[in-house]
Amino acid sequence: MATAGATIGLCFLLAGAVSAAPPTLTATATNAVIGQTVQATAQLSESPGATGTISFEVFGPADPTCTGAAVTPAAATVSGEGEYVSGQFTPPSPGTYHWSAHYSGDLENAAADSVCTATSTVSKAAPSIGGDASDGTVGTAIHDEATLSGGASPSGEVTFSVFAPADSTCATPLATTTAPIIAGKATSADFIPQQAGGFRWTATYPGDANNDPIATTCGAATQTSVVAKAAPSLSGIATSAPEAGQPIDDTATLAGGFTPGGALTFRAYGPGDETCATAPKYEATVAVTGNGDYSPAGFAPLPGLYRWTVSYDGDANNLPAGTLCDAPLQSSAVGLISATLAAEAGNGAVGTPIQATATIQKGAIPSGQLVFKAFPPADPNCTGNPSFSSTIAVSGNGKYSSAAFVPTRVGAYRWTVAYSGDANHTPAEKACGAATSNVAKAAPSITSAMRQRLAVGTRVRDIATLLGGYLPSGTITFRIYAPGTTTCDKPAFLNTVAITGNGSFASDPFVPSRPGLYRFVASYSGDATNQAAVEPCGLGNQEVRVTKRKARVSPRAALAGRRISIRARLAGAASPSGVVNFRLYRPGDSRCQRRPAFSGGVTVTANGTVTLAEYLATKPGIYRLRVGYSGDPRNKPYEGSCASAQPIRAR
Repeated sequence: MATAGATIGLCFLLAGAVSAAPPTLTATATNAVIGQTVQATAQLSESPGATGTISFEVFGPADPTCTGAAVTPAAATVSGEGEYVSGQFTPPSPGTYHWSAHYSGDLENAAADSVCTATSTVSKAAPSIGGDASDGTVGTAIHDEATLSGGASPSGEVTFSVFAPADSTCATPLATTTAPIIAGKATSADFIPQQAGGFRWTATYPGDANNDPIATTCGAATQTSVVAKAAPSLSGIATSAPEAGQPIDDTATLAGGFTPGGALTFRAYGPGDETCATAPKYEATVAVTGNGDYSPAGFAPLPGLYRWTVSYDGDANNLPAGTLCDAPLQSSAVGLISATLAAEAGNGAVGTPIQATATIQKGAIPSGQLVFKAFPPADPNCTGNPSFSSTIAVSGNGKYSSAAFVPTRVGAYRWTVAYSGDANHTPAEKACGAATSNVAKAAPSITSAMRQRLAVGTRVRDIATLLGGYLPSGTITFRIYAPGTTTCDKPAFLNTVAITGNGSFASDPFVPSRPGLYRFVASYSGDATNQAAVEPCGLGNQEVRVTKRKARVSPRAALAGRRISIRARLAGAASPSGVVNFRLYRPGDSRCQRRPAFSGGVTVTANGTVTLAEYLATKPGIYRLRVGYSGDPRNKPYEGSCASAQPIRAR
């Protein structure tokens, strides 16, 4: 019975093992554009409670059977049935990539594989392209620039084509060039347009291993170069005739055009027509065949001044151009012309330059010379020798200035101006006084300087500096005002010094007799060519602070037996009038703190040694003599210290 039960249990166990189905594993994969990532998804089923891992392999487009080397993205950890996603993979190139998935199995579940069953299709990138065509002028370079965006690092070249203005469908290129792509941009070679108008561009990118081809369309925005007409310049040189009946003409120079065609029209306007408003006296048309010089046959007019104009009508590639009426070098003089002459002169001061100016008008490129003469104030009729003469060459109508002239006298200098004339112009003259220069005296400045602080009794000089005069002579007067005089009306010191020329000049010495604020002022007398000059009163730099003197007193006692001769020496005082005082201290009073044995003072009137008193010593020892000065209106008081007292040993 026991054996039979065991057999039945084993049968049940074997029956259960046989009935368990193995896991199933299927795989799918994502698609992408080159530069994006792809990944696979594995579906594990028939394996409840499964554990372990699912690993993935991806094979390149050249390995459709998944037998070669593989890339292994990150594996997935299994926890039961379900979907498991691989790590991401970035394909290096477009194509079809094949995936395999492998389940590792566990104690309850067998391993399972899904080999080469999923694919990722990786497409090329689809870049966009834009263009930026440059504008220009006919005959100058234009180009196109293409910009690629949205691609996968596009490489290779861009092909550029440019089309004529009339080719609206871009059927026949005028030029085709290629340019390498650098940092997403390519620039065409320069193209030289041979006509004005709108030139269309196309830019074509053929693609590469990772990018699809792309091209701009004909007439796309910013893909047209607007080419403007050339703007030629036009100038002319007219001939003159010294005598009536001789021919005159004009030569026009057309420059800066682009193979210009068309015609030039020459017109000559008669004498007196300064604005070219009436009908021309002569008109001719000359065909244009490129840049260069062109002239009409010309004509032989009556005497006078003829003004030319030239106009160019332009063509398909060139703008019109023309010269203005009365333009430089566009007048023809026939016979002699009476140019007008005007003169003026500037004013100034003696010693500074003056000039006269003459203006020639209504001439036909006059030449010759102008002679300027300036006559001194004493010659009002300009009959004597001029003080100055200047000759200036003439080269056309306009304003001319004489050389600079430095007058040496005060008054009115009168000018004459004479134009010599030339082969086509009669002489002209401006008589005496037509231009006058009024010359004033020079205006020198005067400043003075002195020490800003000094003591009573100190000798000092005022220094005055005269500048800007013209060879000045005369005198400088120095005035020094005592303290309390704020209006500078009564000087305490007055000194006059003769001078010659600009420069610095010193006064005689001045000794201030009392302290206070002194003011000093210098003035210049002026002369025949220079104005007087004076400093204003009360400027800060014209004040000097005079202080009391610092007098010194030193003891000079002498001892004869027990008799002490008390004397002191006063030094450094200015006209002293105070009292030299003394105090004689007894022996044992080394700090001079007790009542002196003897004291007194003497009024003084001069520096030097003065005897103050005599004293009979009553006991032996060291007496100390201390002296001082009371001070006065000119000198500071002085009090000698105990340390400076003179010791006197009495026996």
